Amino acid sequence: MREGRDWLTGFADGHPLGELPAESRHVYPDEPAITAEGLWFKYEKELPDVVKGLSLTVRRGEFLALLGGNGTGKTTSLKLLSGLQKPYRGEVKLVGRVGVLPQNPQALFVKKSVREDLIEILKGRAFSRKAQEERIAWAVRLCRLEELLDRHPYDLSGGEQQRAALAKVLLLGPEILLLDEPTKGLDAEFKQTFAEILQTLLRQEVALLMVSHDIEFCARYAHRCALFFDGSIVTEAPPRAFFSGNSFYTTSANRMARGLLPEAVTAEDVILACGGTLPPVPELPDRREPLPEPEEAGAYSKPKPLTWWRKLGAALTGAMAFLLFLSFMNITDLTKLITAGGMTELANHQMFLYALFILSLFLFAACITRRSHRKDYVLQVPRAKRKLAKRTIVAAVLILLLIPLTLYIGVFYLGNKKYYFISLMVLLECMLPFFLIFEGRKPQARELVIIAVLCAIGIAGRAAFFMLPQFKPVMALTIIAGVAFGGETGFLVGAMTMLASNVLFGQGPLTPWQMFAMGIIGFLAGLLFRKGLLRRNRGALCVFGALAAILIYGGIMNPASALTWVGELNEKVLLTYYISGLPFDCIQAAATWIFLWFGAEPMLEKLDRIKVKYGMVEV
Repeated sequence: MREGRDWLTGFADGHPLGELPAESRHVYPDEPAITAEGLWFKYEKELPDVVKGLSLTVRRGEFLALLGGNGTGKTTSLKLLSGLQKPYRGEVKLVGRVGVLPQNPQALFVKKSVREDLIEILKGRAFSRKAQEERIAWAVRLCRLEELLDRHPYDLSGGEQQRAALAKVLLLGPEILLLDEPTKGLDAEFKQTFAEILQTLLRQEVALLMVSHDIEFCARYAHRCALFFDGSIVTEAPPRAFFSGNSFYTTSANRMARGLLPEAVTAEDVILACGGTLPPVPELPDRREPLPEPEEAGAYSKPKPLTWWRKLGAALTGAMAFLLFLSFMNITDLTKLITAGGMTELANHQMFLYALFILSLFLFAACITRRSHRKDYVLQVPRAKRKLAKRTIVAAVLILLLIPLTLYIGVFYLGNKKYYFISLMVLLECMLPFFLIFEGRKPQARELVIIAVLCAIGIAGRAAFFMLPQFKPVMALTIIAGVAFGGETGFLVGAMTMLASNVLFGQGPLTPWQMFAMGIIGFLAGLLFRKGLLRRNRGALCVFGALAAILIYGGIMNPASALTWVGELNEKVLLTYYISGLPFDCIQAAATWIFLWFGAEPMLEKLDRIKVKYGMVEV
């Protein structure tokens, strides 16, 4: 500031300073667009008032800027004027269609890409397809979003999010535009374009009310500035009078030139007084330019409908699976299936029905499964990347040899009573392969946090469905973790979830077996996906989840239960436990199917975005 003042003083000594150009005078229609009279508001009855007797008027084609410190009530006042909050005293009158650009632009984003967000705002409105595309193309060019259309809104920088949110608001064609710190995060170049956008709206008699801390922008472009303090407006005036009469809340240009040009409040005022010329105003783009083509199937494209024979097949196989499931639930007396002499005739019939149930689930999946229509969604690992890393091979050896050996020692040498110790050993052994991921580098906190969050979701999900035996989302989340972050992470998430959730459900001799069974499913999910044998579409994941629940989890836990409670294994004991446990395995298979069907693709997509954005562990 001092250097600028000294330079200007030296320049004025050898060059006479010119007169400042006259401040623009604006004429507005008589009818105001925004009228607020005596607004009072508090967020809770016991709290003090935030807005105290606010009164203001904004006419069509007028640009009013509200300035002031943090916590004075500017944003709350904007909420009152937009109707998001209601004052307990006073009245607000709006004439025209209202558009609001909030302080946090993420509040406006609801889709998976900027393109889809812009299309969404015009859906259901009286525009033809061609008119929508032209309108969106104009907003995209205007806000310079050509390179951002196919990116997720949350992956943009702060300034890019502001531009995308502004484009979405402008598509509505507002007659009243309320802006909450719209220049936050914008670079200097786009600020000029943004100012020209506002000038275009003003020429169309759009009323603008902007809350801002950017006093340089307000001094140059606003028609009227108002100072907000302690819940109300304390003073207002045109920019030149507002800032030149203020010793503290003023612009840098006014501080620098006050001794020579007391009414200069912008850098442009100083430049013109020194005999300089201003750069040309940026031109806004033409509406007629077409919208860039999408990189992937967007909001306008939908998957092809199922053929009639697939719909019929899905209905028949789905109904068959549902009826068989109900019939399994009706058999509550296990003595009808197993007696001292072995399996009954009903048990043989039930085995046939179990096989029919699994087959019907397969056919149902084949009938309803479609290929993903998003090109960026990785369904399968490319052939060039299917080679297993050395750490994965080491992890397989540890998981398939070391953990079963630990369980064997715990059962036959520790009498199956030291289950806390066995659980701790299994946990440490399943963590070793995971730590191999970070060989040669330190793990980042975000990598550990996302895994902890997946475990926490599994624990909370198991607790939320406590009233439904075996109907839990734990296996689905374990499979998702394995596919997203690799087999080692899948094993850790599965084992840790079972250990931690048993704090709620009760620790016991079966806890180490549960940890191993659930962990091996997560490890196999990651391993099979890495080798290209498991695809990430809903059908493949659901089928794998259902089979894993019956063949792997049930195949491990049923003999483990027999070993725990009977103490010996033979053909009759194993058959008894498999027959009696199959209905519960089917329940878990159905639950895993349902949770994967609805949650696999959305969660995997979000986890992929997290991995790309933060450079986390690659699959």
